[in-house]
Amino acid sequence: MNARPLVILAHGTRAPGARPVLERVSAQVAALLPGVVVRHGYVEFQAPTARQAFSGLHDPVVVPFFLGGGYHVLHDLPGLLAEHGSGTATRHLGPEPAIVKVVADRLRWAAAGHGHGTAGLDGVVLAGSGSFRRRPVRETEQAAALLSQELGLPVRPAYLAKTSPAAHEAVASWRQEGARTIAVAPYLLAEGKFSRALHRSEAGFVAAPIGAHPAVARIVARRYREAVDSQLDSRLGSGVDFELGGEARGPADRHVVDCIPSS
Repeated sequence: MNARPLVILAHGTRAPGARPVLERVSAQVAALLPGVVVRHGYVEFQAPTARQAFSGLHDPVVVPFFLGGGYHVLHDLPGLLAEHGSGTATRHLGPEPAIVKVVADRLRWAAAGHGHGTAGLDGVVLAGSGSFRRRPVRETEQAAALLSQELGLPVRPAYLAKTSPAAHEAVASWRQEGARTIAVAPYLLAEGKFSRALHRSEAGFVAAPIGAHPAVARIVARRYREAVDSQLDSRLGSGVDFELGGEARGPADRHVVDCIPSS
């Protein structure tokens, strides 16, 4: 029996010079899943497109390379799978404690590069992409709480679009309260328009995005294994299952439930 193929789908960016994070993560995942065909693609702006990534594959497991369960996860990916005719979409990547530990590490490295440790910070702004939907905003808030526990510092969530407060507003508000040394930790997987905008926030320094960290690859591989194991156990799939001729969803599937906003 051949292993089900894996497709990792990200948003994509038009920002020139953005590092190829998804390609590197895909290579790391392929090393973790010997014998599995691993492809990657983008919902928009970059190639290979999602349709190109799906081409010739039957019943792929699709891992959304997104930190939050926003519009692209809830609408674009299911639509692309329905168009393809078969496949299972797993849960997205965040807010996992392992992801937050990477955010903390990026912040520590940035602080060391500025000649001090994180202990000298008055606070940290965790900057997520933002969404009109409450679910991904809550997930960023959860990640901020986890980061605060990891660092032992106050951490406030902020956003780069669609949601308040904006990252620069959060930094300015903290300064008005008397804080002097504030850092920004991007809650972003890759460089792009959003990460570059953070450098205009007037924070003491801005850490690097999460990037192609081995912890990210391990989470993607785990999502794949959970999907395959769930299908073997129940034959209902582990996410949103689409077969030719219509749409079918496993009624008790935790990945579907996890991706549906409560408001």
